[in-house]
Amino acid sequence: MDKKSILGKINKSEDRLLVAGILDKAAQAEKLWKYAYTDFLDPYQQKLAERALQSMKCSAWTFDGGYKDAERAVVIFFPGLNPQDDIELVEKPFSLINVELKTEANLSHRDYLGALLGLGIKREKVGDIIVRKESGSIIVLKEVADYIIYNLDQVGRVGVAATLGEIENLEVPAVKTKEIKCTVPSLRIDCIVSNGFGISRSKAMPLFSSERVYLNWEVEKKPSAQVKEGDTVSVRGMGRVIVSEISGLTRKGRISVVLKRLV
Repeated sequence: MDKKSILGKINKSEDRLLVAGILDKAAQAEKLWKYAYTDFLDPYQQKLAERALQSMKCSAWTFDGGYKDAERAVVIFFPGLNPQDDIELVEKPFSLINVELKTEANLSHRDYLGALLGLGIKREKVGDIIVRKESGSIIVLKEVADYIIYNLDQVGRVGVAATLGEIENLEVPAVKTKEIKCTVPSLRIDCIVSNGFGISRSKAMPLFSSERVYLNWEVEKKPSAQVKEGDTVSVRGMGRVIVSEISGLTRKGRISVVLKRLV
């Protein structure tokens, strides 16, 4: 499949622009036989990139966010490296910034991101942000690392000190989840949203029309869309739940489901 055909199947103009840029970078890397990488992509953008690169039958590329299971990742193109070679040896385009708080505070992911955006850093230059009680860790593209280190002196209303760290030494806290056991009349996504976020199905309905609900990182407008085990359901501004387990029917004919809500 050629580039024009791939782009023709993408509805949103911003998505077409993103994918076109990624395909151009892949083509340039292969033509010049040169290492290259994209900006950070969120999970939805990664799905778009993966489909396009597979359709174009591009070789020698991988996603990397700095650590296993990173949510945001770049695409790294490395023409000339054989599949059996150790991809871990490929140069990584990002840096780790450690942030120490000067006073104890309960900062959030939004606080850190807001501080970076306030410095004029674009969102696509920032990878995952790991928040701890007394510190934080931020993965960024190398090109903006020095600027952040020299200019980031406050997060929220808290004074901070930013230093360059070794990404190999990054400690990622275990993801905390709340297990929700429930029964649903069907595997419609509105049932999952209702039980996962503790709201009525009637209150869940407007979330779909306002495009706040995502199924596996893609906007889902249909409350009747079906989910399956392993799916991730997100609601913008509320969080996300994972459909961890789907069991058999109860005596009343309802479906037993175990959800894991990220907290």
